[in-house]
Amino acid sequence: MQQVIHIHGWDVFPNMEKFLADVQQTEYNPFEEKRNWRDWIKQNLIATHQMIIPTMPNARNASYLARKIWFEKLFPYLNNEGVILIWHSLGGTFLIKYLSENFFPVKIQQLHLVAGVLDDEQEYLGDFLPDIKKISQLAKEIKYIYIYHSTDDPLVPYSHAERLAQALPQATLLTFEDRGHFRQTDFPELLANITAT
Repeated sequence: MQQVIHIHGWDVFPNMEKFLADVQQTEYNPFEEKRNWRDWIKQNLIATHQMIIPTMPNARNASYLARKIWFEKLFPYLNNEGVILIWHSLGGTFLIKYLSENFFPVKIQQLHLVAGVLDDEQEYLGDFLPDIKKISQLAKEIKYIYIYHSTDDPLVPYSHAERLAQALPQATLLTFEDRGHFRQTDFPELLANITAT
């Protein structure tokens, strides 16, 4: 059964003071039920794909090295049927850096980059900052690459999608105008691209 790995986004801060300020400002409701397109995709693929959604460490103040260690713990569970990787936000920055610097043990059939962050001029990326010159190598190794971005994204400017498309010229860029940071409950375009190949 073909496997789908979804790497979610997270936050990165240059220092503890900014991290604590963000924790102070963030609203929290322990009874809020959060359903998003990741759950919807999983439900729609349950009969044909095995979806893996690793809970990555330190979601509120992430470290690349900690996530690299944790991500590699998945490797013994991967099969050789052509894995599909989905990233969201900074989750993709992690994947881009990892895949451009390290060996991945199985063939990647598809890479889906949703609201991706790619800006080498931003210090806030910390140790997640990839070498943009190495990114183009991914297009030689991955058959299908899709970039999804909305022009009204309040967190990641559309210019990041343009930079991704420039670094990965073989990728298909899908531009939206009303999806924000893709917090919707379904994602039919992504599902269609996964099942089309």
